[in-house]
Amino acid sequence: MHQKVLVPYDKSEPARHALAQAIDLMAGVPDGQITVLNVVDWHDFNAETFKIASRMSGVMGDSLDMSAIADVNAEAAKEAADRISDDIADLVGDAGGVSVAIVNGSPHDAITAYCDEGGFDAIVMGHRGLGTMRGMLGSVCYSVLHKTSKPVLIVK
Repeated sequence: MHQKVLVPYDKSEPARHALAQAIDLMAGVPDGQITVLNVVDWHDFNAETFKIASRMSGVMGDSLDMSAIADVNAEAAKEAADRISDDIADLVGDAGGVSVAIVNGSPHDAITAYCDEGGFDAIVMGHRGLGTMRGMLGSVCYSVLHKTSKPVLIVK
């Protein structure tokens, strides 16, 4: 039995189906936890190319106020978490143990890293039927399935 389940969430219908499935799976689990993970792709303000471009454009001088950037990132993460919470409110209802997390990065790497670091027992994620071309290029589900040692339930 799983105690801690991670549900990657991108506001798609397959992601909603996966969350509904995770809630059903965890319904009878005492102290069960579901974390809804939204992966965003924010710019890396620490990247040297960002710093150089900013200096060249005159937007900033030689120093970069990292605390101000951290504040902007924290506010953006809070707003994103609030939007996700609003979006899933109808699915979650009065189910307890559901939280929302926002991380920055590429989806497959961020999902597997968050799962490993958070000590999750399993991942429940939606599958998008994006056709043959996307299948040849590789999907997030496929990458997560092969990058993690945790059980992965893929929901259509």
